[in-house]
Amino acid sequence: MTAYDQTWCDALAERTADAAADGVDLVMLYVVTDTEDGKVAFNLELVGGKPTHVTAGRMPRGQKADITITVKEPVLRDLWAAEKTRDTAFMAGDIKVEGVYHRWLDELVPLFETDPWQTAWAAG
Repeated sequence: MTAYDQTWCDALAERTADAAADGVDLVMLYVVTDTEDGKVAFNLELVGGKPTHVTAGRMPRGQKADITITVKEPVLRDLWAAEKTRDTAFMAGDIKVEGVYHRWLDELVPLFETDPWQTAWAAG
């Protein structure tokens, strides 16, 4: 299995199917560096805090993410294991957020710290 391949994306979508957050409707692109497979990406679209599409790879041609998060895999794993906070990672320069930054901070960070997202990330 390749890191963050479609099988992994499908499992993430399944584990977070019960997630919900009113008003959290956006498209994110994760670019993960320093993986065993080099630089990889996955994107997810949230509607009401639930993933409607989780896809391996970059955004389809002609589509643009609302937020692009670039992070090294070891840092991402620490974030998912709650060994590092997103604020700490951002302030240390370990995570780069492009796009609608305030939505990442105000909506996504709180959403991703709730169950089932926290459980899903930990299983990642």
